Amino acid sequence: MDSQIQRQRRFTVDIPVTVTTVLDSVDAAVVDLTEHGTQIIGCSLAVGTRFQIEYMGQTVFAQCRWSEVDRMGVKFSFPLTDGPLFERLMLARAMQMPGEVASQMAYPSMGNRATAPGVRAFGRAAVGGFGRRGG
Repeated sequence: MDSQIQRQRRFTVDIPVTVTTVLDSVDAAVVDLTEHGTQIIGCSLAVGTRFQIEYMGQTVFAQCRWSEVDRMGVKFSFPLTDGPLFERLMLARAMQMPGEVASQMAYPSMGNRATAPGVRAFGRAAVGGFGRRGG
């Protein structure tokens, strides 16, 4: 008997996905997510079944850990480290954090964009530009 996996904090999401087995493809939805697994509603497979989750061009390999009538618990074969599902996880994680930390996590590259040298923000006068000379 497999030992129970230690649970990580789950993040609530609602992501439409396609679950693909050797025999069939079914539309379903991911409703909670971690780097190591998820809960899928809208389909169920036999415990132990290996399958693929497809989302926005990303394919994630997974195995059914438990199953009920219209939902199942899933363990990913490899932890999520990049791709569209990982981005949705990071966004969900950031949305559940307080204040500024959330926006920095969700949009790390947006940091101090308006105050960076040479970057103009709305409301500032345009100085120079393409084909213009100062003077």
